[in-house]
Amino acid sequence: MDEKHCQIVLVGHTSHKLILSIDKEVIHRIIFISERQPLPGTPKAKVILDELINYYEKRRIPVQSIKFDFHVQTKPIAELTHLIYQQKLQGFDNVIVNISGGLRYMVIWLYIGCSITNTKIIHGDFIYEESKEVGIYSNMSLPTIPFQLLTDKQFEFLELFFNKYGNYRDFFKPDLSFNDNSLLSNRIKYNSLEILREALEKKREESLTRGSINGYIQILNKLSALTIYPNPDDKKEKTIEISYLGISYFLHK
Repeated sequence: MDEKHCQIVLVGHTSHKLILSIDKEVIHRIIFISERQPLPGTPKAKVILDELINYYEKRRIPVQSIKFDFHVQTKPIAELTHLIYQQKLQGFDNVIVNISGGLRYMVIWLYIGCSITNTKIIHGDFIYEESKEVGIYSNMSLPTIPFQLLTDKQFEFLELFFNKYGNYRDFFKPDLSFNDNSLLSNRIKYNSLEILREALEKKREESLTRGSINGYIQILNKLSALTIYPNPDDKKEKTIEISYLGISYFLHK
């Protein structure tokens, strides 16, 4: 059976260079990523996005457009991780991310997402005349950084921050975006260490000490998988949530 190829493409302020880069790869589906929040360059990017969609639809290539919350720090890492596995579960064996047209503040988050998921990330090696792209030699595959995988017990701990679900695929329903999937958008937070300890005790059906809970928190906090801040209602306690990076680790596991 032939592999199905999906290319996730960051949309910037020019369509010509993106088309040069996109067309260097085998493609069965293209997903264009743009910024959800209106910014100074958004109107121009919207024009480019419409041009790209029209161009590939005329070529009978399935196209999808998705907006990421690039203005929310680290959230695009989780959004990309979710999108990558969403495509894989729909039968796309080969998913690559193209950052040739992306702006710098977009690229950094997607680079981390590709590193966590071990996804190929490419950038066009363009031919220039003065400062204008007139052709392309090839797409360069960028090296990624290896990230530590969660252990089974760390995964179990992070699972406490999500509402009950029947199957892991519930996180990746193809008709729901990251924001529209209630499992991902309506997460659980804990306003004290004691409440978190009780939740893990109930899950494991065994008694646990505050020290053992602190151990999990310290390790996962070093991985930036948790967000911890003072409880506004009780200064002696802390509120603990899963971070967007933690969500990415969890979805990758």
